[in-house]
This record gives sequence, structure tokens and C-alpha cells, in this order.
Amino acid sequence: MSGRRILVQLVKIAVSAGLIAFLFYKLSPENLLADLSRVSPWQLALSTVIFFISVGLGAYQWHLLLRAGGIELSFPKTFKVYFVGMFFNNFLPAGVGGDVMKIYDVTRVGNDPHQVFAVTMLDRVIGIAGLCILALAASFILLAGDGLYNLYLYIVIFTGCVAPVLALIMNKRLSRGVRLLFGKITLWGLGGRFDAIFRHLGEYRRLRMLLVRLTVLAMVVQFLRVVTHVLVAQSLGIAVTNLHFIQFFVFVPLLSLIMILPISINGLGVREGAGILLFTQIGFSKEQALLMELITYAIMVMVSLIGGFFYLQRSFERKSGIEPQEVHTDV
Repeated sequence: MSGRRILVQLVKIAVSAGLIAFLFYKLSPENLLADLSRVSPWQLALSTVIFFISVGLGAYQWHLLLRAGGIELSFPKTFKVYFVGMFFNNFLPAGVGGDVMKIYDVTRVGNDPHQVFAVTMLDRVIGIAGLCILALAASFILLAGDGLYNLYLYIVIFTGCVAPVLALIMNKRLSRGVRLLFGKITLWGLGGRFDAIFRHLGEYRRLRMLLVRLTVLAMVVQFLRVVTHVLVAQSLGIAVTNLHFIQFFVFVPLLSLIMILPISINGLGVREGAGILLFTQIGFSKEQALLMELITYAIMVMVSLIGGFFYLQRSFERKSGIEPQEVHTDV
């Protein structure tokens, strides 16, 4: 890793640590301890199961995309690779580490790296689209009722995220223009790489019904992840009303989009600070909002440890010379 990248990662670590320290400094230790004492372990266990199911469905979504592109990988293998990627996402300072591991694992058995990169990128795009569609639906429900502070701004954000993505996937002329634009980049041969990636992405345009089904699946995945937040809130003794439930489908997607910003380690600190700003609008205390986000993050990390186990298992099998060979198809 270059000195510049090391410096960037150190800055991100400092931002996360500084924000977390600042938030704890500003909050009441007595209230934090009181809220923690009310935590229901059974609801936390249920929220962990729900999140695990969402990750399993996310792995299946990626598996279907790989298969549609002619990349034959058994679902148990895809499941393991997906969890390994999730593990590296949570335990590497660089947030893209998990995707790099997923791409490497699929390409090391002979598949085209450009195609695997394109599929993985499309998987991310579909996930964001599903998230924003859910958020827009919740926003319009709130718009017809009591509303929410800054709701129009949130609608613009969600629309701004999903509209260009869907247009790029569905509109052949637009995607061709973007492909030609990126193809002109000569530095490090990136133009040719981008051209290959967009060519593979273009192959999915003829599979519109598959993309629609995968978007619905992505909405189910994101629905379960919002429910994970709700269950964590309830485990803290927070009374989640029907109105609160709908508001979660606006706030949690906002937090997910904020986490994409590369200014901290995996969004740590930024997510918690934004969570306090958002959820205190609907009656949560600052301590409750902070604990809800920290506990939800802890559940994500804990579930991702399964990927760490798969990675260690695979390393052991490789050293022992007993790693199973996957059947694959080059495209």
C-alpha cells in the first residue's frame, strides 16, 4: 500500500474514532447504561436471524446474476464467497475490499475478471435501486399523511440515486454514450477495461424480466435490513408505532447512502451521528439512537464473522491440497 493510501486510511480511522468519542462525550452515560439495561436478548437474537436471512438472499441475488452471465458456480460456493466478501468489507479499512475478494474468488477458477466485475457492480446497483424504491414508497405514504421534516429533500435524493441507474441499464443509447466516453480514457489501459465491463453489462439489458425480479428480490433484502433496525429499537424498549415503522424505511436508506461516502471506516461514526440527527426528529432520545445504530452495526459484524470462518476453512483446505474444484464456464 502506498504512503498516500496509508495516510487516507489513517485519516478515515481518525474521523471514525473522533466522531464516536465526540458522540459519547455529548451523551449521558447514565441514560446509555439505563437503555442498555433494558435490552431484550431474545429480540436481539431475532434481529440477528433476520439480518442473516437478508445476507443469504443477497448472496442468492448475486448467484442469479452470475448464472445469467454464464458463470457456473454452485450456490453453496457463491454463499461462501459472498460471506467472505462481507467479512473483508467489515474488517478491511478500504470499503471495497469485500468486492475485490469476491471478484478474485470467482475469477481464480478461470472466469473473465471484467465480466465478474460487471456482475458485482450490477449487483450493487440493483441493491441501491431496491433500497431507494422502498424509500420512495415510504416517502410518498408519509407525504399523504403527517409528512416528515425535509421529506421533499429525501425524495429528491432517492429519485436522484435510482433514476440515472435505471436509465443507464434500460436505455441502450445512453449506456452506449457512457461506454464511448469511458472508452476514451487511455491512462493505464482503463479505456479498454471499461469497454469490456460495459459490454458485459449490456448483455443484461436483454434480460429485463430477470432484472425486474432481481430488483424485487433486492427490495425484500432491504426490507429485512430495515426490519433488523426496527427489532433492535424494540429490544432497547423503544415503542415503535406504525408511523415509526414507515419512517424507518426513509431513515435507514438515508443512513445506507451516507455510508457510501468514503470519509470514515465503513461509515462508523458518520452513521451514528446521522442516526441521532434523524431519529431524534421522531421522538427517540440521542442515547437510544446511538445505541440502536451501534448494536445494528455489531450484528452486521457478528454475522460477517461467518465469512471469516469460511476464509480460514478455505485457507486450510488449500494448504492441505484438498480444496474442491469448481465447475465453471468461461464466457
